[in-house]
Amino acid sequence: PLTIAEADPKAGTISLVVQEVGVSSAKLCHLNEGDYITDIVGPLGKATHIENFGTVVCAGGGVGVAPMLPIVQALKAAGNRVITVLAGRTKELIILEKEMRASSDEVIVMTDDGSYGTKGLVTQGIEQVIQREPVHKCFAIGPAIMMKFVCLLTKKYEIPTDVSLNTIMVDGTGMCGACRITVGGQTKFVCVDGPEFDGHQVDFDEMLKRMGAFKSEEQAADEIVIEHPERLQVAECKDCKEESHSASGVESEAKSSETPVPEDPSRDAAWRKELRAQLKPKDRLAIERCQMPELEPAYRARSLYEEVNRGLSAEVAQREAQRCLDCANPGCVEGCPVGIDIPRFVKHIEKGEIMAAARTLKETSALPAVCGRVCPQEKQCESRCI
Repeated sequence: PLTIAEADPKAGTISLVVQEVGVSSAKLCHLNEGDYITDIVGPLGKATHIENFGTVVCAGGGVGVAPMLPIVQALKAAGNRVITVLAGRTKELIILEKEMRASSDEVIVMTDDGSYGTKGLVTQGIEQVIQREPVHKCFAIGPAIMMKFVCLLTKKYEIPTDVSLNTIMVDGTGMCGACRITVGGQTKFVCVDGPEFDGHQVDFDEMLKRMGAFKSEEQAADEIVIEHPERLQVAECKDCKEESHSASGVESEAKSSETPVPEDPSRDAAWRKELRAQLKPKDRLAIERCQMPELEPAYRARSLYEEVNRGLSAEVAQREAQRCLDCANPGCVEGCPVGIDIPRFVKHIEKGEIMAAARTLKETSALPAVCGRVCPQEKQCESRCI
């Protein structure tokens, strides 16, 4: 329940709407003026397709109303008749109504308990419009279950419907694979292929199952915070400085223990040519692929706090890196959703420059540690490797 609602390019600001429901959102809601988060990455995915459709119904549920606002504004600017349906469980959960009224021809408010507007579900508000006038397009953003039933309704009336599935996204760069869904029988990644799709083609049942996969872990995290509310507090600046100083010390120590990063990152750099000359291509291809050490199944079935993959030693990683031919036209880079310079990353490892390899990853990936663990590389970069 976190989404961007507005942006001011001139001021360099964005407005986020966050609903406090879990640990991460609670931490954000506990931030005060002057506090900060480490980074924000964007824009991601593909832009909303806007044109003059005619009469458009925009259905927003809960926090889904926030990303619907700029869509409503753009649709109105394109000359559409815009009818907005806002939905929430109670009056307190109806947000941005004033802003929506400013850009809509009509606003219908639905609440589950009838505390505001009309008592009923968002689908009832939409059908009310459909039965009185022709509707040429529908947009729906909200909980997955809401979007599912909106699409079932509009499919019955043969009204094209776009849904935004950003609720399932994690890293936003296409690397982790957590937001993969099935659309029209094909696998798609919400963060790079979407977040908006033809709602009539989305397999919502699969999406709902995947979104509930970590319910028990989320509940356990909530219970810990209830018992230890101090964990939601933001560290004082002094602590941040100490942590930053400590991290800088580790970075400096790591830098001093390895060869300086070459100034020329290209394939024609002298250090890359030297590495290629050390082994013939046929000798590199003859190197057997290493196997990632893993926890024993019997042990990992009882443990939730250790990673299954144990990682490679420096020696094994360097040997594995020698398998790379450092191709002139690397298909692996084309297969990477965020365009990591994979050959340069691998060659830094082959040379023993671990920190330089890490910096190569961070040039284009905001969350390399997360992505490296869950990336479906066999379907992306490895599938393009010769």
